[in-house]
Amino acid sequence: MTTVTALKPMSKRFSLPVYFLFVEALFMNMGFFMLIPMLSIHYLSLGMTALFVGNLYAVRILSQQGLQLFGGALADRVPYRYVILAGCLIRSAGFALFALIAAGPWLYAAAILFGVGGALFGPAGNAALASLVPAELQARAFTVRQATSNIGTTVGPVLGAFLVYDHFDAICWIAGAIFAGIGILSVVLLPNQAAPDDKPTLWRGVRAIADNRVFIRFVILFMGYYLIYQQMYIAIPDTLISLHAPKTALGELFSLEAILEIAVSYPAIAFMNKYAHRWSAPKLMAFGMYVMALSWLPLILHVNVLGILVPVVGLSIGSVITLPNRQTYTALLADRPYLATYFGVASISMAVGASVGASAGGLLMHVGAHPFGFIASPPALVFALITLLCGYLISRLPGLSPLE
Repeated sequence: MTTVTALKPMSKRFSLPVYFLFVEALFMNMGFFMLIPMLSIHYLSLGMTALFVGNLYAVRILSQQGLQLFGGALADRVPYRYVILAGCLIRSAGFALFALIAAGPWLYAAAILFGVGGALFGPAGNAALASLVPAELQARAFTVRQATSNIGTTVGPVLGAFLVYDHFDAICWIAGAIFAGIGILSVVLLPNQAAPDDKPTLWRGVRAIADNRVFIRFVILFMGYYLIYQQMYIAIPDTLISLHAPKTALGELFSLEAILEIAVSYPAIAFMNKYAHRWSAPKLMAFGMYVMALSWLPLILHVNVLGILVPVVGLSIGSVITLPNRQTYTALLADRPYLATYFGVASISMAVGASVGASAGGLLMHVGAHPFGFIASPPALVFALITLLCGYLISRLPGLSPLE
């Protein structure tokens, strides 16, 4: 486990490889979101069932999130840049299959390749950034990377929407070329990480993580963040539909979310610069989750459009504060030889939290749709309480800073 020994003013510039990782995040998200949201539109328009499309998404998620432990363990043994290259090329092959195969079970193979690629370059990319940036600059670095990711997340669906009906193949080939190019540039621009004295193995990495009780607690508690953030796609759209909003309202809501996350990113970086000296990563994560929790208050009291907009704003702001500090804290807790393995295991928070959030959120919206006394939306109250509890428990985690 790594401990910060000193905190210095955050004025130092990043190196070229770090700036490349920022740009890489932008183009990876742009390529990813050019295709992924369009899959359902394309295959449903061809007459395939919603079950088939849903299973396609599920296979992609399970193959990516379920294999990140192994992707991280590989990245601890092989230079990060080569693992990123392999992951990008495998994902490019998945894009190519989507372009070449019109229908049938081979589309599941495309989804698996898509996910396996992400399981390789995901932990490797996070570990590469953490290894290239001093501990006192990591919160800022991960915030900048999150900001560039959000730009890609916003631009990607717009580009995909222009092409999805008449040029779906073009989306696949363009996005595949983006990932292949990123992989090649990673080999050129990223350095090799320092080789450890003792060659890491998967078993040793798992044992090191199992012995790190603070990290295990953190992974479990952070599932609460993903459980709540998933309501951006479950509870909030369900509430919007219950108000008989226009069909375009949902797309406008997601556009607002993306724009907010980009707009808030720069103030968030300034916030990190100002308070990272005073507050530990767990405190900053808790602050972000408290913002998310309080944003449910208007919906608890009255179900209307304003009540929906406030949690959209709150979840967006909270995520910009919370997620970069999650990456920073993972790096601080990690045993350096197993840095990528730690990032791989940290993804379990997302896999479990988002899955439970989707199922439980949908169930809660179904059984708790009616007001209870002065509580207009009982599910919103539950979401707020879960977020407050998880935020409080995360704030109690050790800060790994001499100022704690």
